[in-house]
Amino acid sequence: MWNRTYAIVTTMLTILALAGRLSAEHFSPLTQTATGNVQATLKLAEVAEIEDSEPTAGALLTDHFGNSRWGFVEISSANGRLVVLRRFHGPDKPRFGQHGEVFDQPQLTVFDRFSGEQHDLAEIIDIDFSRRWLLAISQNQLWLIDAENGKWEALVGVDMDSDGNACLPPRQASFSAKGRKLGWIVDGGRSVTVREPSTAREWSVSTRGRVWRAWPDDEGHGITLAELDPSVQGFPIQNTSCACTWCGRFALSEGFFGWTGPSWKFEHVAEDGTRSEGVPPNREGSWHGKIESGCELKAAFADGNLEKGPWHWDCG
Repeated sequence: MWNRTYAIVTTMLTILALAGRLSAEHFSPLTQTATGNVQATLKLAEVAEIEDSEPTAGALLTDHFGNSRWGFVEISSANGRLVVLRRFHGPDKPRFGQHGEVFDQPQLTVFDRFSGEQHDLAEIIDIDFSRRWLLAISQNQLWLIDAENGKWEALVGVDMDSDGNACLPPRQASFSAKGRKLGWIVDGGRSVTVREPSTAREWSVSTRGRVWRAWPDDEGHGITLAELDPSVQGFPIQNTSCACTWCGRFALSEGFFGWTGPSWKFEHVAEDGTRSEGVPPNREGSWHGKIESGCELKAAFADGNLEKGPWHWDCG
């Protein structure tokens, strides 16, 4: 079965890293001279509940959910509480184009299998290595969803501008390789807020340029930045036949043909502000699999990389 363990995204980051090194000599000098100091501050982010829903505790629900629609599982949390399904509309089996595209965009929904609630999402960014913390976009807001208690936290000050790259995850935030840190871009791309989810400690990383993407280190307070010249508008755009982040599941072919738009530069910023050449980390872990209790998520019917609901946790 096609595994969404950054099958496309890891490849894209590798291409992005290589392209960044190739284009570094063409990168315009940055007009700002800030040293990029890491300013450690401890604070709590504003917390908001989506649609006034209250997180609840409880046992894993094993009844059927998701209706009799074609689709597939994007994400499941390690405790089975959160399940993200991408489901196609109508009763007929969807038909895919050469590059995995479909005419009608599927519905993306996160199901809470402790409380029985469900919420539609605009897009998912990632789930951490432990499969506890989910990053998702809904209602033009970046949310951090905790599978332990079901709480939705609205992350503050996020730069919500899209870079228009359909085959890369949204640029707003990322986990470190093993999920020990979370970083999100703020202040119009002029800084990055980094959090250690296990302790809720946060600090701010100043930047020299406008941040396109950012990847915090697992250890310490370092971070790798993809920075743009602050005097240039727009973002790098990947030239590709890839139609979307999940389309590789159904594509017969995909091609990548370089980049257009502004050049960027990868730099690693250490805790003391020292800068060196940076490389985006390889994301570790998977988005979906068996859960801690040993239960397995099953659909009513499976046809290769496509399934038909309803789905349920099979704990037998």
